[in-house]
Amino acid sequence: MENHSIEDIHAIFDVPDETVLHPEEIADLLNMHVESVRRWCRNGKLPSYSFGGKYIVVGEDFKAFMKKAKVTPYWDRV
Repeated sequence: MENHSIEDIHAIFDVPDETVLHPEEIADLLNMHVESVRRWCRNGKLPSYSFGGKYIVVGEDFKAFMKKAKVTPYWDRV
């Protein structure tokens, strides 16, 4: 498993709001399998547009998805 610094994580949020991202690019950014990203798109978890079976994601929606995915430690959930 790779170790990532806080700078690596914050770099994900440097995506401009108007950027158009493809699942392959998001998978590379997150070091995940591209099919996982496509599944998020299909299931509506990651807001996306579908053209001819291909997905695209707007940068603003990607960043909102990532912020929503942030886990809050149980001791902060009061």
